[in-house]
Amino acid sequence: MERHGSSPDGDPSGNRLSPLNLLYLRFALALIASIFLIFISLTLHFESDQAPVFLRYVSLILATGVIVLLAGPFIDNLRREISDRRLSLASLIFTGSGAAYLLSAWNTLSAGIPDSLALPVGDVAPYSGPTYFETSAMILTFYIGSLLIDTRIKRGMAAYSRFWQPQSSPEVLKEQPQNDGSVAAIRTTADSLAVGDRFLTEAGQPVLTDSLVAGGSGFVDESHLTGEPDPVSKKEGDTVSAGSISIDGGLTLSVTHPYRESSLHEYIRQARAMRSRPGYYERAASRGASILLVCVIMAAFFGLGYHSSAYGMADGLQVFLAVLLIGCPCAFSISTPAALWVANQRLHRSGVVAMGGSRALEKLSDTRVVLFDKTGTLTEGVAFRSIDQAEDDPEWPLERLMRVAGGLEMDQSHPFARAFRRYLDQNDLDPVHPDETRLLPGKGMEGWVLDRKHHILLVNDRHEAAGRRLVSGELGLFLDDRLMLRLQIYQPPRDQLENVITSLRNDLNMKVAVLTGDPSTASSAMPEDGNVHWHEGFSPGYDDVDYHKGCTPEQKAEWVDRYRKTYGKVMFVGDGTNDLMAINKADLGAGVYNGTLSIKNHADFVFFHPNLGVIPEILRFSGKIHSTIRGNFFWAVAYNVVGVGVALMGWLHPFFAILAMMLSSLFVTMHSGSLQRRQQSLAELENQVNNITNEALLKPGVSET
Repeated sequence: MERHGSSPDGDPSGNRLSPLNLLYLRFALALIASIFLIFISLTLHFESDQAPVFLRYVSLILATGVIVLLAGPFIDNLRREISDRRLSLASLIFTGSGAAYLLSAWNTLSAGIPDSLALPVGDVAPYSGPTYFETSAMILTFYIGSLLIDTRIKRGMAAYSRFWQPQSSPEVLKEQPQNDGSVAAIRTTADSLAVGDRFLTEAGQPVLTDSLVAGGSGFVDESHLTGEPDPVSKKEGDTVSAGSISIDGGLTLSVTHPYRESSLHEYIRQARAMRSRPGYYERAASRGASILLVCVIMAAFFGLGYHSSAYGMADGLQVFLAVLLIGCPCAFSISTPAALWVANQRLHRSGVVAMGGSRALEKLSDTRVVLFDKTGTLTEGVAFRSIDQAEDDPEWPLERLMRVAGGLEMDQSHPFARAFRRYLDQNDLDPVHPDETRLLPGKGMEGWVLDRKHHILLVNDRHEAAGRRLVSGELGLFLDDRLMLRLQIYQPPRDQLENVITSLRNDLNMKVAVLTGDPSTASSAMPEDGNVHWHEGFSPGYDDVDYHKGCTPEQKAEWVDRYRKTYGKVMFVGDGTNDLMAINKADLGAGVYNGTLSIKNHADFVFFHPNLGVIPEILRFSGKIHSTIRGNFFWAVAYNVVGVGVALMGWLHPFFAILAMMLSSLFVTMHSGSLQRRQQSLAELENQVNNITNEALLKPGVSET
């Protein structure tokens, strides 16, 4: 088989199948052989007087093939368990199926080969006993199948996590002394930076280590760390935290902590330490399987001893196999994985990935509090809070000035530039491209328009021309040394926010609060203090939605604890690295589509579209997930209790036991599949996802922060 490239399951060389893919292939071949064995066994069972003898030998060949294909992992597992003096259900199942195969082979071969293989089975020597080839093969095949389902689910969820893991250390521009005494900037990996090394920031790129400003000045965006949307000015001697975004470049930084020991990676380490705890249903299934193992073993050996002494060894072995088969935990073991797999697929198509796996899905229905970060989570992009004309000039109306300023900022990445682009898009205006531009690090932009007839300055209060005419956080547009516009930005709330809060508070009876790093002086889309009573873009009516400002990452985590003690289990929804502590402290963490890489790596849920309406939808859906899993559990337990009882009475042939096991597994699978059809409102979100994304959802294109 020729393979090009590699796959998640493949060998890195791309030249051969991986062990897991090889097991899939062997399982498929064993399943085909087992299906043929079922048809043959039906003929032998119902038409024993007419069925030709050669069918026994065909069954022997097919069953031998299944044993060869699937017995390897069981034999290795059994050898380890014998050396450790313990026994699992998998080894017991293999031992029972192996005994059935050996007995069937003995009964087939000891009868000898008649003169004609076309003779009916009844013409075989009378000392030849019954055969259980189909039983032996189906036991191994279906047990391996149940394990593959569980493995597929877990590998799929692990693949989501691996998708956002950085494959290599990012690169930086490091200052390197040369032999002639000069200093050159060379591109190297962040891992190679040591304490004291100096490197240069690039416009729009993240700062990768905790550092001190060793030269230059400029603005950085710390909203992912502090929640404050306004750019922060940095000058020589100031500290810059890992994860900050350099807005205009031009800073020379000196490393204070290596890349792997930065505050950013400390957040990530704390996040990883609190992940991957098994869910309640997974623990219940594990305990239930252990109890079932003991009960089935005891029941099987009791049936073997009782029926052997009363009716003979053949009947005892038949009861032994029937109990093992009917007590096989296939339905029990796939009850949780099947439901969670279907639920994951349903949510994924609606733009939600459950990074926390089963634990996250199980905890959804217990949520009583939803806490939101504000900046970037409840807000959308940046916009102008105010645009004041400082001078009225008929030749330069507001629209013309904004077009010129938009052209000046068109290629920049800082918040003011994004606000200009948003303004021009909303008002259907085209930018006026300048003849020449020049970046003023830490201060703004300079340019010339209309064949260099007019000089344009778009600067903050740190520029000499602005002097004291601008307040902190304000931008001024100067035309030929005249102040024409004073501008302030803020982050407006998302369109769905009012409906989301209404749904959470009134329909789901959730406690809702907002935790933000914005200080009281920050530009805000929310009120500065007290409860949410109303501010731009919000409607009144949520007096019980708390608003906590100026929260550090540690304080956000403390608020999570307080709300949990007062109201119950907490979900925290955020987008920035400063939210990692709160997300780890919360019972469930969720990251929005525009969040940082660290959030998407460590949140229990990641939303891949901007509609916050997905939050109440998945909380409603969680109840249906729970009811489906509980229904699967009830069926699996009832099936095993009734089935084992019937088998112990000697009323169940092993063939019908394997058929009952198949039907039980089929029922659990179909019941889990019903989640695909529940809650049609999720389909509306799915349509939004399809309209927003023109490529696979798992290609978010996030930054390295």
